[in-house]
Amino acid sequence: MINILLIGVFEGLFLAMLLFTKKNKTISDSILSLFFIVFSLNIGLSYLDVYNRNHGYPYPAFILTAAPFLLLHGPILWLYIKSYTDQFFRLKPIYLLNLIPFAAMVLQHTFEIYILPVNEKIELVRTESFKHFLSYTIFVVAISISPIIYFYFGLQAIHRYKLKIEGYFSQKEGIDLRWLKVIIGSWLILYCIVNAFFIADLFVDVAPFGIMQFVSFAAGAVYIIFIGFFGLKQENIFLTQPIKLDLEKEAISLLHDNYEKPVSATENEFVKQLLNHMREQRPFLEQEITIKKLSDQLNVSAEYLSEIINTDLNKNFFDFINHYRIEAFKAQFKNEKNKNLTIIGIANDCGFNSKAAFYRAFNKNVGMSPTEYIQGIS
Repeated sequence: MINILLIGVFEGLFLAMLLFTKKNKTISDSILSLFFIVFSLNIGLSYLDVYNRNHGYPYPAFILTAAPFLLLHGPILWLYIKSYTDQFFRLKPIYLLNLIPFAAMVLQHTFEIYILPVNEKIELVRTESFKHFLSYTIFVVAISISPIIYFYFGLQAIHRYKLKIEGYFSQKEGIDLRWLKVIIGSWLILYCIVNAFFIADLFVDVAPFGIMQFVSFAAGAVYIIFIGFFGLKQENIFLTQPIKLDLEKEAISLLHDNYEKPVSATENEFVKQLLNHMREQRPFLEQEITIKKLSDQLNVSAEYLSEIINTDLNKNFFDFINHYRIEAFKAQFKNEKNKNLTIIGIANDCGFNSKAAFYRAFNKNVGMSPTEYIQGIS
């Protein structure tokens, strides 16, 4: 059973190696590889703790060395999310403040445990008398709270990213980060379940510390295996180029283009111009239409166009374009000339680039699936 820890160690190192050897790797790849290395180190030190207990403590220098590294997981994962969702992310000295809890725990362990004579240190672990230290309670609580805090920060970064891409693009395939929610969501669930036992153990004897430690890091090893399996299936994580950050960078830079807000026309007149352009020129039929391309067609800045769509039409660019695509699909489906085309064939002609994108947009706009809609009109 202890071998699952070793599997987790090698899995984490394997994933880190994949990222280090990736072509054109980004700073996000480097941070994610650091996350896997720290996770592997953490599980490896836990393995040595278990090995010590089972073999008479042949390596006393590694006693209770795993716990402090738990306080690094949240900060590193948050930095990864922040770097992946911010095109202009740069590492800043202020981020080092996130290391304070880790450094504090290392110092506390050094003065209360690591510098003790070997016999005293072994006895401390055998009797679990370290659990009576006030510092033990403090750090159990800190380790339990840390993932919740960083999960919240990470989710906020993903949410801002989602709003950003929906404000500039009409398609989200290849630039959506649903998989990232899976990574941090499963990470939070794992931590909450494991830490619940340690919190409960502060009040009642749940189980010996050694057993709880092994189970928690075994769960961590399973998590690494899961992330490896999931990550290898997601082409944007390990195997290919990063998501369309070049498009995102272009979109963000639109705020600094050379167009100016029209001064000769009122907003109402521009809205009429926009709606007429959508009806007559039908730019939504282009699958890769972006707010940059549409603003160029209307000879206004992307910033101004985005403001009009958001405030006057109460939509983001993504929903605005897909509304027209859905209406075009409805019209084309009822046309007898298209009776030999499939649903997806018509959807592609209307600007959608995938079945999943079409079904999500249709459900959101119409409140039912395309199949239910077709059955209704039939």
